[in-house]
Amino acid sequence: MARDRERPIGRRRFIEAVGIAGVAGLAGCSGDGGDEETPTETETTEETTEETTQETTTEETTTEQTPEPASGRVTVVHDTHFHGNLGDPDDAENIANYFGLIDRVREEHPDALVVGNGDDLHTSLASSVFEGQHVVDAFNAGGLDYDAFGNHEFDLGPESLVENVAASEFTWLSANVLDTRTGDAFAAEEGAQRWTVHERDGVSVGLFGLAPPSTPEVSSVGDDVEVLDPVEGAQEAVDALRPETDLVVALSHLGTADAERVAAGVDGVDAIVGNHEAAVLEEPRVVNDTVLSFVGDEFEFLGELHLDVEDGELADHEFQRHELAAAVEEGLEPHPEIGDLLSEYQAELDERLGETIGETETELDVRESVVRHRESNFGNYIADVIREGMDADVALQNGGGIRSDATYGPGEITRRTVVTILPFPNDTVSVELTGTQLRQAVEHGVGAVGENDGRFPQVSGMSYAYDPSREAGNRVTDLQVGGDPVAEDETYAVATNDFMAAGGDGYDVLADADVLVPPAEGERLSVAVMDAIQEAGTIAPETEGRITVEGE
Repeated sequence: MARDRERPIGRRRFIEAVGIAGVAGLAGCSGDGGDEETPTETETTEETTEETTQETTTEETTTEQTPEPASGRVTVVHDTHFHGNLGDPDDAENIANYFGLIDRVREEHPDALVVGNGDDLHTSLASSVFEGQHVVDAFNAGGLDYDAFGNHEFDLGPESLVENVAASEFTWLSANVLDTRTGDAFAAEEGAQRWTVHERDGVSVGLFGLAPPSTPEVSSVGDDVEVLDPVEGAQEAVDALRPETDLVVALSHLGTADAERVAAGVDGVDAIVGNHEAAVLEEPRVVNDTVLSFVGDEFEFLGELHLDVEDGELADHEFQRHELAAAVEEGLEPHPEIGDLLSEYQAELDERLGETIGETETELDVRESVVRHRESNFGNYIADVIREGMDADVALQNGGGIRSDATYGPGEITRRTVVTILPFPNDTVSVELTGTQLRQAVEHGVGAVGENDGRFPQVSGMSYAYDPSREAGNRVTDLQVGGDPVAEDETYAVATNDFMAAGGDGYDVLADADVLVPPAEGERLSVAVMDAIQEAGTIAPETEGRITVEGE
Protein backbone atom coordinates (compact mmCIF):
# COMPACT_ATOMS: atom_id res chain seq x y z
CA MET A 1 0.00 0.00 0.00
CA ALA A 2 1.44 3.35 -0.96
CA ARG A 3 2.28 5.65 1.89
CA ASP A 4 0.45 8.96 2.08
CA ARG A 5 3.28 11.45 2.46
CA GLU A 6 0.83 14.23 3.37
CA ARG A 7 -0.60 12.30 6.31
CA PRO A 8 -0.14 14.27 9.57
CA ILE A 9 1.98 12.70 12.27
CA GLY A 10 -0.06 10.62 14.66
CA ARG A 11 -3.68 9.93 15.36
CA ARG A 12 -4.94 12.40 17.91
CA ARG A 13 -7.47 10.45 19.97
CA PHE A 14 -5.13 9.82 22.88
CA ILE A 15 -4.01 13.42 23.29
CA GLU A 16 -7.60 14.69 23.27
CA ALA A 17 -8.38 12.55 26.33
CA VAL A 18 -5.39 13.76 28.32
CA GLY A 19 -6.06 17.39 27.64
CA ILE A 20 -3.97 17.01 24.62
CA ALA A 21 -5.19 13.17 23.43
CA GLY A 22 -7.08 9.50 24.04
CA VAL A 23 -7.63 6.09 22.45
CA ALA A 24 -10.20 3.41 23.00
CA GLY A 25 -9.51 -0.21 23.68
CA LEU A 26 -8.10 -2.56 26.25
CA ALA A 27 -4.43 -3.14 26.85
CA GLY A 28 -2.33 -4.56 29.55
CA CYS A 29 0.95 -6.22 29.44
CA SER A 30 -0.41 -5.13 28.58
CA GLY A 31 -11.14 -5.99 12.85
CA ASP A 32 -12.66 -5.87 9.70
CA GLY A 33 -11.47 -3.95 6.74
CA GLY A 34 -11.45 -3.78 2.98
CA ASP A 35 -13.43 -5.54 0.30
CA GLU A 36 -10.49 -6.91 -1.61
CA GLU A 37 -10.47 -10.69 -1.80
CA THR A 38 -7.63 -12.51 -0.08
CA PRO A 39 -5.86 -15.42 -1.79
CA THR A 40 -6.72 -18.83 -0.40
CA GLU A 41 -4.16 -21.42 0.64
CA THR A 42 -3.90 -22.69 -2.92
CA GLU A 43 -3.55 -19.34 -4.64
CA THR A 44 -0.47 -17.29 -5.44
CA THR A 45 0.09 -13.69 -4.41
CA GLU A 46 2.57 -11.48 -6.25
CA GLU A 47 3.96 -8.24 -4.80
CA THR A 48 5.69 -5.75 -7.06
CA THR A 49 9.07 -4.35 -6.13
CA GLU A 50 7.61 -0.85 -6.58
CA GLU A 51 5.28 -1.38 -3.61
CA THR A 52 7.61 -3.32 -1.31
CA THR A 53 11.17 -4.52 -1.07
CA GLN A 54 10.05 -8.05 -1.84
CA GLU A 55 10.90 -9.61 -5.17
CA THR A 56 8.44 -12.50 -5.33
CA THR A 57 5.98 -13.45 -2.61
CA THR A 58 3.67 -16.43 -2.45
CA GLU A 59 1.15 -16.78 0.35
CA GLU A 60 0.45 -20.33 1.53
CA THR A 61 1.27 -21.64 -1.93
CA THR A 62 1.03 -25.20 -3.19
CA THR A 63 1.61 -26.27 -6.77
CA GLU A 64 1.60 -29.54 -8.61
CA GLN A 65 5.19 -29.15 -9.79
CA THR A 66 8.08 -29.46 -7.35
CA PRO A 67 10.86 -26.98 -8.16
CA GLU A 68 14.42 -28.12 -8.71
CA PRO A 69 16.54 -27.89 -5.55
CA ALA A 70 18.71 -24.78 -5.54
CA SER A 71 22.03 -23.80 -4.04
CA GLY A 72 23.13 -20.40 -2.79
CA ARG A 73 23.48 -18.13 0.22
CA VAL A 74 20.61 -16.30 1.89
CA THR A 75 21.36 -13.47 4.32
CA VAL A 76 18.78 -12.70 7.00
CA VAL A 77 19.19 -9.42 8.90
CA HIS A 78 17.24 -9.48 12.17
CA ASP A 79 15.45 -8.23 14.25
CA THR A 80 13.27 -5.47 15.66
CA HIS A 81 11.29 -5.96 18.93
CA PHE A 82 11.25 -2.19 19.61
CA HIS A 83 8.24 -1.98 22.00
CA GLY A 84 7.01 1.14 20.23
CA ASN A 85 10.20 3.04 21.01
CA LEU A 86 11.99 5.17 18.45
CA GLY A 87 14.77 6.19 20.81
CA ASP A 88 16.17 9.63 21.54
CA PRO A 89 17.68 11.54 18.60
CA ASP A 90 20.63 12.44 20.83
CA ASP A 91 21.39 8.86 21.86
CA ALA A 92 23.35 6.29 19.88
CA GLU A 93 20.64 3.65 20.30
CA ASN A 94 17.73 4.95 18.23
CA ILE A 95 15.79 3.74 15.23
CA ALA A 96 17.49 6.05 12.71
CA ASN A 97 20.90 4.71 13.63
CA TYR A 98 19.55 1.15 13.71
CA PHE A 99 18.34 1.38 10.12
CA GLY A 100 21.57 3.15 9.23
CA LEU A 101 23.32 0.01 10.43
CA ILE A 102 20.92 -2.12 8.39
CA ASP A 103 21.76 -0.03 5.33
CA ARG A 104 25.46 -0.60 5.95
CA VAL A 105 24.91 -4.36 6.01
CA ARG A 106 22.78 -4.07 2.87
CA GLU A 107 25.64 -2.33 1.07
CA GLU A 108 27.69 -5.48 1.49
CA HIS A 109 24.74 -7.85 1.04
CA PRO A 110 22.22 -6.09 -1.21
CA ASP A 111 19.94 -9.15 -1.41
CA ALA A 112 19.65 -9.51 2.36
CA LEU A 113 16.20 -10.14 3.82
CA VAL A 114 15.46 -7.64 6.60
CA VAL A 115 12.97 -9.04 9.09
CA GLY A 116 11.41 -8.16 12.42
CA ASN A 117 10.02 -10.41 15.12
CA GLY A 118 7.16 -8.39 16.63
CA ASP A 119 6.43 -6.40 19.78
CA ASP A 120 7.19 -3.39 17.62
CA LEU A 121 4.08 -1.21 17.73
CA HIS A 122 3.65 -0.99 21.52
CA THR A 123 4.06 -0.14 24.27
CA SER A 124 5.74 3.21 24.86
CA LEU A 125 4.92 6.84 25.38
CA ALA A 126 4.97 7.37 21.61
CA SER A 127 2.69 4.35 21.14
CA SER A 128 0.13 5.88 23.47
CA VAL A 129 0.02 9.02 21.37
CA PHE A 130 0.56 7.70 17.84
CA GLU A 131 -0.92 4.19 18.26
CA GLY A 132 1.87 2.39 16.41
CA GLN A 133 1.75 4.57 13.30
CA HIS A 134 5.16 6.02 14.19
CA VAL A 135 6.76 2.58 13.97
CA VAL A 136 5.00 1.68 10.73
CA ASP A 137 6.17 4.95 9.19
CA ALA A 138 9.76 4.22 10.20
CA PHE A 139 9.64 0.62 8.95
CA ASN A 140 8.16 1.77 5.64
CA ALA A 141 10.90 4.34 5.23
CA GLY A 142 13.60 1.85 6.20
CA GLY A 143 12.49 -0.85 3.80
CA LEU A 144 11.69 -3.66 6.24
CA ASP A 145 10.71 -6.78 4.31
CA TYR A 146 8.67 -8.72 6.87
CA ASP A 147 7.54 -8.52 10.48
CA ALA A 148 5.77 -10.91 12.83
CA PHE A 149 2.99 -10.35 15.34
CA GLY A 150 4.12 -10.28 18.95
CA ASN A 151 1.80 -10.03 21.93
CA HIS A 152 2.14 -6.24 22.17
CA GLU A 153 0.84 -5.69 18.64
CA PHE A 154 -2.65 -6.21 20.13
CA ASP A 155 -2.25 -3.84 23.08
CA LEU A 156 -4.68 -1.27 21.67
CA GLY A 157 -7.07 -3.94 20.44
CA PRO A 158 -7.53 -5.71 17.09
CA GLU A 159 -9.00 -2.72 15.25
CA SER A 160 -5.91 -0.62 15.87
CA LEU A 161 -3.67 -3.42 14.61
CA VAL A 162 -5.77 -3.79 11.47
CA GLU A 163 -5.19 -0.08 10.72
CA ASN A 164 -1.44 -0.49 11.14
CA VAL A 165 -1.29 -3.60 8.97
CA ALA A 166 -3.19 -1.73 6.25
CA ALA A 167 -0.68 1.14 6.42
CA SER A 168 2.34 -1.17 6.21
CA GLU A 169 4.39 -1.41 3.03
CA PHE A 170 6.01 -4.58 4.38
CA THR A 171 4.23 -7.87 5.10
CA TRP A 172 3.13 -9.09 8.51
CA LEU A 173 3.43 -12.85 9.03
CA SER A 174 1.92 -15.11 11.69
CA ALA A 175 1.19 -18.79 11.22
CA ASN A 176 -0.53 -19.12 14.58
CA VAL A 177 -2.67 -15.95 14.86
CA LEU A 178 -5.96 -16.60 13.09
CA ASP A 179 -9.22 -14.77 12.51
CA THR A 180 -11.83 -17.26 13.71
CA ARG A 181 -14.40 -15.81 11.31
CA THR A 182 -12.36 -16.77 8.26
CA GLY A 183 -9.80 -19.31 9.46
CA ASP A 184 -7.21 -17.17 7.68
CA ALA A 185 -4.42 -15.02 9.06
CA PHE A 186 -5.57 -12.15 11.23
CA ALA A 187 -5.84 -8.98 9.09
CA ALA A 188 -5.50 -11.01 5.88
CA GLU A 189 -7.66 -8.53 3.98
CA GLU A 190 -5.15 -5.84 4.90
CA GLY A 191 -2.22 -7.94 3.66
CA ALA A 192 -1.12 -10.09 6.59
CA GLN A 193 -0.24 -13.70 5.75
CA ARG A 194 0.37 -16.89 7.67
CA TRP A 195 3.39 -17.72 5.55
CA THR A 196 5.02 -16.70 2.29
CA VAL A 197 7.71 -17.68 -0.24
CA HIS A 198 10.44 -15.23 -1.17
CA GLU A 199 13.01 -15.76 -3.93
CA ARG A 200 16.56 -14.71 -3.10
CA ASP A 201 19.50 -15.39 -5.42
CA GLY A 202 17.68 -18.35 -6.96
CA VAL A 203 16.85 -19.84 -3.56
CA SER A 204 13.21 -20.18 -2.51
CA VAL A 205 12.83 -19.07 1.09
CA GLY A 206 9.72 -19.92 3.05
CA LEU A 207 8.97 -17.54 5.89
CA PHE A 208 6.35 -17.59 8.63
CA GLY A 209 5.72 -15.81 11.93
CA LEU A 210 4.95 -17.12 15.41
CA ALA A 211 3.34 -15.16 18.26
CA PRO A 212 3.63 -16.28 21.90
CA PRO A 213 0.82 -18.59 23.07
CA SER A 214 0.18 -16.26 26.04
CA THR A 215 -0.95 -13.43 23.73
CA PRO A 216 -4.71 -13.70 24.50
CA GLU A 217 -3.96 -13.56 28.22
CA VAL A 218 -1.53 -10.64 28.26
CA SER A 219 -2.93 -8.46 25.49
CA SER A 220 -6.27 -7.45 23.98
CA VAL A 221 -6.92 -9.70 20.99
CA GLY A 222 -10.72 -9.38 21.03
CA ASP A 223 -13.31 -12.07 20.47
CA ASP A 224 -12.41 -13.11 16.93
CA VAL A 225 -8.74 -14.04 17.27
CA GLU A 226 -7.36 -17.49 17.99
CA VAL A 227 -3.70 -18.10 18.82
CA LEU A 228 -2.64 -21.63 18.00
CA ASP A 229 0.02 -23.46 19.94
CA PRO A 230 3.26 -22.52 18.14
CA VAL A 231 4.12 -26.14 17.35
CA GLU A 232 0.76 -26.55 15.61
CA GLY A 233 1.14 -23.30 13.70
CA ALA A 234 4.73 -24.08 12.72
CA GLN A 235 3.81 -27.57 11.55
CA GLU A 236 1.07 -26.23 9.30
CA ALA A 237 3.50 -23.70 7.85
CA VAL A 238 6.21 -26.27 7.23
CA ASP A 239 3.75 -28.70 5.63
CA ALA A 240 2.72 -25.98 3.18
CA LEU A 241 6.17 -24.50 2.56
CA ARG A 242 8.63 -27.37 2.58
CA PRO A 243 7.64 -28.97 -0.76
CA GLU A 244 8.03 -25.62 -2.54
CA THR A 245 11.12 -24.16 -0.88
CA ASP A 246 14.81 -24.70 -0.30
CA LEU A 247 14.87 -22.96 3.09
CA VAL A 248 12.32 -22.29 5.84
CA VAL A 249 12.79 -19.46 8.36
CA ALA A 250 10.54 -18.57 11.30
CA LEU A 251 10.23 -14.97 12.52
CA SER A 252 9.65 -15.74 16.15
CA HIS A 253 8.26 -13.89 19.12
CA LEU A 254 8.42 -17.03 21.25
CA GLY A 255 10.26 -17.42 24.51
CA THR A 256 13.31 -19.65 24.49
CA ALA A 257 11.52 -22.74 25.77
CA ASP A 258 8.76 -22.48 23.15
CA ALA A 259 11.29 -21.81 20.37
CA GLU A 260 13.23 -24.91 21.38
CA ARG A 261 9.96 -26.85 21.53
CA VAL A 262 9.18 -25.83 17.95
CA ALA A 263 12.70 -26.70 16.81
CA ALA A 264 12.56 -30.11 18.48
CA GLY A 265 8.98 -30.91 17.51
CA VAL A 266 8.76 -29.68 13.92
CA ASP A 267 11.18 -31.07 11.37
CA GLY A 268 12.00 -28.81 8.46
CA VAL A 269 12.45 -25.41 10.15
CA ASP A 270 15.94 -24.30 9.15
CA ALA A 271 16.18 -21.19 11.31
CA ILE A 272 14.27 -19.38 14.05
CA VAL A 273 15.16 -15.72 14.54
CA GLY A 274 13.95 -13.51 17.39
CA ASN A 275 13.08 -14.06 21.04
CA HIS A 276 10.19 -12.88 23.21
CA GLU A 277 12.37 -12.83 26.33
CA ALA A 278 15.04 -10.64 24.70
CA ALA A 279 17.61 -13.41 25.07
CA VAL A 280 20.99 -12.68 23.49
CA LEU A 281 23.21 -15.40 22.03
CA GLU A 282 26.78 -14.63 21.05
CA GLU A 283 26.47 -17.39 18.46
CA PRO A 284 23.37 -19.20 17.22
CA ARG A 285 22.43 -22.47 18.89
CA VAL A 286 21.35 -25.51 16.86
CA VAL A 287 18.43 -27.68 18.02
CA ASN A 288 17.29 -30.57 15.82
CA ASP A 289 19.12 -29.05 12.83
CA THR A 290 17.34 -25.73 13.42
CA VAL A 291 19.50 -22.62 13.85
CA LEU A 292 18.28 -20.43 16.73
CA SER A 293 19.49 -16.82 16.49
CA PHE A 294 18.57 -14.39 19.30
CA VAL A 295 19.87 -10.81 19.55
CA GLY A 296 17.77 -9.34 22.37
CA ASP A 297 15.40 -6.44 21.85
CA GLU A 298 15.28 -2.75 20.99
CA PHE A 299 18.44 -1.19 19.56
CA GLU A 300 21.45 -2.82 21.19
CA PHE A 301 22.27 -5.52 18.64
CA LEU A 302 21.56 -6.39 15.00
CA GLY A 303 21.91 -9.96 13.76
CA GLU A 304 23.41 -10.90 10.38
CA LEU A 305 22.71 -14.56 9.68
CA HIS A 306 24.01 -16.24 6.52
CA LEU A 307 22.32 -19.50 5.54
CA ASP A 308 24.14 -21.62 2.94
CA VAL A 309 21.92 -23.89 0.88
CA GLU A 310 23.17 -26.83 -1.19
CA ASP A 311 20.75 -28.79 -3.37
CA GLY A 312 17.73 -27.48 -1.54
CA GLU A 313 18.99 -28.12 2.00
CA LEU A 314 20.67 -26.03 4.65
CA ALA A 315 24.34 -26.98 4.64
CA ASP A 316 25.96 -24.39 6.88
CA HIS A 317 25.51 -21.03 8.53
CA GLU A 318 27.59 -18.02 9.55
CA PHE A 319 26.68 -15.28 11.97
CA GLN A 320 27.80 -11.79 12.88
CA ARG A 321 26.33 -9.74 15.72
CA HIS A 322 26.58 -5.97 15.30
CA GLU A 323 26.54 -3.64 18.31
CA LEU A 324 24.81 -0.38 17.43
CA ALA A 325 26.57 1.87 19.94
CA ALA A 326 29.98 0.71 18.70
CA ALA A 327 28.98 1.31 15.09
CA VAL A 328 27.83 4.85 15.91
CA GLU A 329 31.09 5.52 17.70
CA GLU A 330 32.91 4.41 14.53
CA GLY A 331 31.03 7.02 12.48
CA LEU A 332 27.86 5.22 11.35
CA GLU A 333 25.51 7.49 9.40
CA PRO A 334 21.84 7.38 10.47
CA HIS A 335 19.09 6.62 7.99
CA PRO A 336 18.21 10.16 6.80
CA GLU A 337 14.46 9.82 6.29
CA ILE A 338 13.96 7.94 9.54
CA GLY A 339 16.12 10.54 11.27
CA ASP A 340 13.71 13.23 10.09
CA LEU A 341 10.72 11.19 11.28
CA LEU A 342 12.36 10.65 14.66
CA SER A 343 12.91 14.37 15.13
CA GLU A 344 9.35 15.20 14.03
CA TYR A 345 7.75 12.69 16.38
CA GLN A 346 10.00 13.76 19.25
CA ALA A 347 9.07 17.42 18.73
CA GLU A 348 5.39 16.51 18.67
CA LEU A 349 5.69 14.63 21.96
CA ASP A 350 7.57 17.52 23.56
CA GLU A 351 4.91 19.98 22.44
CA ARG A 352 1.95 17.89 23.50
CA LEU A 353 3.20 16.30 26.71
CA GLY A 354 5.80 18.70 28.04
CA GLU A 355 3.49 20.53 30.47
CA THR A 356 4.53 20.34 34.12
CA ILE A 357 1.57 19.23 36.25
CA GLY A 358 3.18 18.94 39.70
CA GLU A 359 6.19 17.71 41.57
CA THR A 360 7.22 14.82 43.77
CA GLU A 361 9.21 15.09 46.98
CA THR A 362 10.13 11.40 46.82
CA GLU A 363 11.67 9.28 44.11
CA LEU A 364 8.93 7.48 42.15
CA ASP A 365 10.02 3.87 41.72
CA VAL A 366 8.46 1.97 38.81
CA ARG A 367 11.31 -0.41 38.07
CA GLU A 368 10.11 -3.82 36.88
CA SER A 369 12.06 -5.47 39.70
CA VAL A 370 9.77 -3.57 42.07
CA VAL A 371 6.33 -3.29 40.45
CA ARG A 372 6.31 -6.97 39.44
CA HIS A 373 7.63 -8.33 42.74
CA ARG A 374 6.96 -6.04 45.72
CA GLU A 375 5.36 -2.82 46.89
CA SER A 376 6.07 0.29 44.83
CA ASN A 377 5.47 3.78 46.19
CA PHE A 378 4.06 5.01 42.89
CA GLY A 379 2.19 1.73 42.49
CA ASN A 380 0.51 2.68 45.78
CA TYR A 381 -0.32 6.11 44.42
CA ILE A 382 -1.82 4.72 41.20
CA ALA A 383 -3.88 2.17 43.12
CA ASP A 384 -5.09 4.90 45.50
CA VAL A 385 -6.25 7.00 42.54
CA ILE A 386 -8.16 4.02 41.14
CA ARG A 387 -9.83 3.16 44.46
CA GLU A 388 -10.75 6.73 45.37
CA GLY A 389 -12.12 7.46 41.92
CA MET A 390 -14.34 4.40 42.08
CA ASP A 391 -15.26 4.90 45.77
CA ALA A 392 -14.32 1.25 46.25
CA ASP A 393 -13.14 -0.76 49.24
CA VAL A 394 -9.90 -1.89 47.61
CA ALA A 395 -8.03 -1.56 44.32
CA LEU A 396 -5.80 -3.85 42.28
CA GLN A 397 -3.38 -2.61 39.59
CA ASN A 398 -1.27 -5.07 37.61
CA GLY A 399 2.44 -4.33 37.72
CA GLY A 400 2.67 -5.08 34.00
CA GLY A 401 0.50 -2.05 33.31
CA ILE A 402 3.07 0.19 35.02
CA ARG A 403 5.79 0.73 32.48
CA SER A 404 9.15 2.40 31.79
CA ASP A 405 11.27 0.37 34.25
CA ALA A 406 12.76 3.54 35.75
CA THR A 407 12.76 5.95 38.67
CA TYR A 408 11.68 9.60 38.55
CA GLY A 409 12.51 12.58 40.74
CA PRO A 410 12.43 14.03 43.23
CA GLY A 411 11.40 16.97 41.10
CA GLU A 412 8.91 18.05 38.45
CA ILE A 413 6.28 15.71 37.00
CA THR A 414 5.11 16.33 33.44
CA ARG A 415 2.32 14.80 31.44
CA ARG A 416 5.05 12.92 29.59
CA THR A 417 6.16 11.35 32.88
CA VAL A 418 2.71 9.95 33.63
CA VAL A 419 1.97 8.72 30.11
CA THR A 420 5.40 7.07 29.93
CA ILE A 421 4.56 5.16 33.11
CA LEU A 422 0.92 4.48 32.12
CA PRO A 423 0.94 4.20 28.31
CA PHE A 424 -2.01 1.85 27.96
CA PRO A 425 -5.47 3.27 27.23
CA ASN A 426 -7.00 1.63 30.29
CA ASP A 427 -10.16 2.84 31.98
CA THR A 428 -11.04 2.36 35.64
CA VAL A 429 -13.80 -0.06 36.59
CA SER A 430 -15.28 -1.60 39.72
CA VAL A 431 -16.48 -5.16 40.35
CA GLU A 432 -17.87 -7.03 43.35
CA LEU A 433 -15.89 -9.90 44.89
CA THR A 434 -16.35 -12.01 47.97
CA GLY A 435 -13.44 -12.30 50.37
CA THR A 436 -12.76 -15.77 48.97
CA GLN A 437 -12.63 -14.40 45.43
CA LEU A 438 -10.39 -11.52 46.50
CA ARG A 439 -7.98 -14.05 47.98
CA GLN A 440 -8.10 -16.00 44.71
CA ALA A 441 -7.25 -12.83 42.80
CA VAL A 442 -4.25 -12.07 45.00
CA GLU A 443 -3.08 -15.69 44.87
CA HIS A 444 -3.20 -15.49 41.10
CA GLY A 445 -1.31 -12.21 41.19
CA VAL A 446 1.62 -13.68 43.10
CA GLY A 447 1.47 -17.03 41.34
CA ALA A 448 4.23 -16.26 38.84
CA VAL A 449 6.60 -14.26 41.03
CA GLY A 450 10.14 -14.94 39.91
CA GLU A 451 9.12 -14.99 36.25
CA ASN A 452 8.89 -11.19 36.00
CA ASP A 453 5.22 -11.62 35.21
CA GLY A 454 3.02 -8.57 34.79
CA ARG A 455 0.10 -9.96 36.80
CA PHE A 456 1.66 -9.00 40.17
CA PRO A 457 -0.81 -6.65 41.97
CA GLN A 458 -0.09 -3.25 43.46
CA VAL A 459 -2.91 -2.51 45.91
CA SER A 460 -4.90 0.11 47.81
CA GLY A 461 -7.25 -0.22 50.80
CA MET A 462 -5.76 -3.59 51.61
CA SER A 463 -2.53 -5.36 52.46
CA TYR A 464 -1.17 -8.82 51.94
CA ALA A 465 1.84 -10.98 52.67
CA TYR A 466 3.08 -13.81 50.49
CA ASP A 467 5.80 -16.44 50.60
CA PRO A 468 7.40 -16.92 47.16
CA SER A 469 8.97 -20.22 48.27
CA ARG A 470 5.55 -21.85 48.65
CA GLU A 471 3.64 -23.54 45.86
CA ALA A 472 1.70 -21.23 43.53
CA GLY A 473 -1.92 -21.01 44.66
CA ASN A 474 -0.94 -21.24 48.31
CA ARG A 475 1.45 -18.32 48.74
CA VAL A 476 -0.71 -15.70 50.46
CA THR A 477 -0.05 -15.87 54.21
CA ASP A 478 -2.01 -12.79 55.26
CA LEU A 479 -4.75 -10.73 53.61
CA GLN A 480 -6.40 -7.70 55.18
CA VAL A 481 -8.94 -5.11 54.04
CA GLY A 482 -9.01 -1.81 55.88
CA GLY A 483 -6.72 -3.24 58.55
CA ASP A 484 -8.94 -6.24 59.33
CA PRO A 485 -8.51 -9.85 58.17
CA VAL A 486 -10.50 -10.45 55.02
CA ALA A 487 -13.91 -12.00 55.68
CA GLU A 488 -14.32 -14.86 53.23
CA ASP A 489 -18.12 -14.41 52.91
CA GLU A 490 -18.09 -10.60 52.92
CA THR A 491 -18.49 -8.75 49.61
CA TYR A 492 -16.10 -5.99 48.60
CA ALA A 493 -16.13 -3.35 45.90
CA VAL A 494 -12.88 -3.91 44.01
CA ALA A 495 -11.63 -1.19 41.69
CA THR A 496 -9.20 -2.06 38.91
CA ASN A 497 -8.52 -1.33 35.25
CA ASP A 498 -10.61 -2.62 32.36
CA PHE A 499 -7.82 -4.90 31.10
CA MET A 500 -7.76 -6.87 34.33
CA ALA A 501 -11.55 -6.75 34.68
CA ALA A 502 -11.84 -8.45 31.28
CA GLY A 503 -9.61 -11.30 32.44
CA GLY A 504 -6.32 -9.85 31.24
CA ASP A 505 -3.15 -11.31 32.76
CA GLY A 506 -5.24 -14.36 33.60
CA TYR A 507 -7.54 -12.67 36.13
CA ASP A 508 -10.53 -14.88 35.35
CA VAL A 509 -11.97 -14.25 38.80
CA LEU A 510 -12.38 -10.58 37.91
CA ALA A 511 -13.89 -11.36 34.51
CA ASP A 512 -16.52 -13.56 36.18
CA ALA A 513 -17.45 -10.95 38.81
CA ASP A 514 -20.51 -8.71 38.85
CA VAL A 515 -19.69 -5.27 37.44
CA LEU A 516 -20.47 -2.32 39.67
CA VAL A 517 -19.02 0.48 37.52
CA PRO A 518 -18.34 -0.37 33.85
CA PRO A 519 -15.45 1.10 31.84
CA ALA A 520 -17.79 3.51 30.06
CA GLU A 521 -18.49 5.17 33.42
CA GLY A 522 -14.91 5.06 34.66
CA GLU A 523 -11.93 7.31 33.90
CA ARG A 524 -8.93 6.94 31.65
CA LEU A 525 -6.32 5.83 34.20
CA SER A 526 -3.47 8.04 32.99
CA VAL A 527 -5.80 11.06 32.97
CA ALA A 528 -7.04 10.29 36.48
CA VAL A 529 -3.48 10.11 37.77
CA MET A 530 -2.53 13.37 36.03
CA ASP A 531 -5.60 15.10 37.44
CA ALA A 532 -4.78 13.88 40.95
CA ILE A 533 -1.19 15.13 40.72
CA GLN A 534 -2.29 18.46 39.28
CA GLU A 535 -4.87 18.94 42.02
CA ALA A 536 -2.38 18.06 44.78
CA GLY A 537 0.45 20.11 43.31
CA THR A 538 3.03 18.18 45.31
CA ILE A 539 3.00 14.47 46.09
CA ALA A 540 5.26 12.34 48.29
CA PRO A 541 4.20 8.68 47.99
CA GLU A 542 5.90 6.15 50.25
CA THR A 543 5.85 2.41 50.74
CA GLU A 544 3.63 1.63 53.72
CA GLY A 545 3.82 -2.11 54.30
CA ARG A 546 0.92 -2.91 52.01
CA ILE A 547 2.85 -5.85 50.52
CA THR A 548 5.13 -8.06 52.60
CA VAL A 549 7.42 -10.61 50.97
CA GLU A 550 8.09 -13.39 53.47
CA GLY A 551 11.76 -14.28 53.74
CA GLU A 552 13.05 -10.88 52.61
